[in-house]
Amino acid sequence: MQKKWSPDSWRSMPIRQVPEYPDAAALNAVTGTLRNFPPLVFAGEARSLKASLAKVVEGKAFLLQGGDCAESFEEFHPNTSATPSRCSCRWRSC
Repeated sequence: MQKKWSPDSWRSMPIRQVPEYPDAAALNAVTGTLRNFPPLVFAGEARSLKASLAKVVEGKAFLLQGGDCAESFEEFHPNTSATPSRCSCRWRSC
């Protein structure tokens, strides 16, 4: 049985890869700021993804996964991050 999700529920998970945050006050300030931002993914988008993945499991669709999960924040810029999105939109229209 899964535990109920909350913004702090990640803190109860086992830590396997974690950077060290030597300044706890700065960490708390950043997480406080992030808490006020809108979500990156909205509930409707998550439900749509779950429905699409269910079709993959049923053999009624296929999943093509792409992306660069190893980019650093220094490399992140709208001009460079938009290119993979455009490619995936083209794949989706096939």
